[in-house]
Amino acid sequence: MTGDHKHGEKTRRTVLKSLGGAAGVTALAGCLGSLGGSGGDGGSKDVTFWTSNVENDRQKVIKDVLKSFESDHEAAVTMNAVKEDDLPTRISSARASDTLPTVAEFGLSPMQKLGSGGLLSTKAADDVIDSIGKDKFYKGALDLTKAPDGGHYSIPMYGWVEGMWFRKSVLEDNDLKQPTSWDTMLKAAKALHKPDDNQYGIVVGTKKTAFARQCFTPFARSNGARVFDKEGNIVFDSKEMIEALDFYGKLSKYTPPGKDTWKTANNTYLNEQCHIIQYSTFIMGDIVDKGEKMVKDTGFAPYVEHERKSSFGQIVGLNLFESASDGQLESGKELTEYMMDEKYVEWLHMAPGGMNPVLKKTASSDEFKDNETLKAWGSTVEDVSAAFENIERFGYVDGKAFPELGNITNKFLIADAISRVTDGESADTVAKEQAKKMRDAISE
Repeated sequence: MTGDHKHGEKTRRTVLKSLGGAAGVTALAGCLGSLGGSGGDGGSKDVTFWTSNVENDRQKVIKDVLKSFESDHEAAVTMNAVKEDDLPTRISSARASDTLPTVAEFGLSPMQKLGSGGLLSTKAADDVIDSIGKDKFYKGALDLTKAPDGGHYSIPMYGWVEGMWFRKSVLEDNDLKQPTSWDTMLKAAKALHKPDDNQYGIVVGTKKTAFARQCFTPFARSNGARVFDKEGNIVFDSKEMIEALDFYGKLSKYTPPGKDTWKTANNTYLNEQCHIIQYSTFIMGDIVDKGEKMVKDTGFAPYVEHERKSSFGQIVGLNLFESASDGQLESGKELTEYMMDEKYVEWLHMAPGGMNPVLKKTASSDEFKDNETLKAWGSTVEDVSAAFENIERFGYVDGKAFPELGNITNKFLIADAISRVTDGESADTVAKEQAKKMRDAISE
């Protein structure tokens, strides 16, 4: 899944586009093949760790975490910071030099592609998950790392979620309910939409971008709509999807003029031109910067509800590579548990609001909340992580991942459908036409 924007962050994660979908992964897996001396029993216990956090301030924290691990364990750790866009090239060059990592930290898209290519150790990941305790994770976060044949490709570590941010006082003054359901959202958007006064009812993504797809996902899933069925057939033209597209088109009538992106949402909320926006948890720091009054007056609805509840977000996991020796994998497992236990909160505080815990106990802990940004938000912090219970993506069906979604998102076919219905086109026509384009895309 490409284009998983962390709204407002400079680093964009459009992952593994150059692999060209499932076919590219198969070729990559074949290219890597057997790694000769790096596999087998025993061997070195030293670990190579790749992180996608390339920012200098975050790397300093990570280096301190790794140094602390080294002092307590009989293993040296070498860290490499790798932009996810550079991951395909780095993996190929690491294969040539027999220097693939033991552990790598990255999002769901590369996890899917590398996992389906047989490059990740599901056994090692399951060992860590079982050691931590499956019941300690939010179910939705854990489900997104499942391998289709059983086990997990990755250990979910942290993530961000998207939801509706709203001005409590404005909703109360207008006798409006919290915008979680389709009905409450539409009613609130209508009531608050006063374009002549430079006031708009709601902001959701309407431009042909990844943000629009992200915004639309929980609307579709809350109505039971999918892109794929469990056999991998395209079902974008289903009754449920047509209903979701139609509703999204109606809701978009109360957005600002033009095509709206995450920038529209951010700017109009902070400038008080809109009182309900769909946005990721990365906005928490921006609202804190505006002052305590805005923070206290801001509520968060962590899911969209219609026939069911659904949230959208990103999970970043710790991935253990199959190519590592037994000794390296054991050290790698120890390192991942260390990061998820003793150093977990220290890691999450690198980006408060953007890095949220997938472990239930941590989300409610005083240690995690002991941060300037998070303190300002009080109980909202727990609501954010609780959204991981219902987090969903279009590329997964009942725990089975469909990497072919990359062929669809690369062509912005879902985002184009959203743009079209928000322009007033018939949801029925758009769904059927886009479904045909999707079938063509995954057969290429």
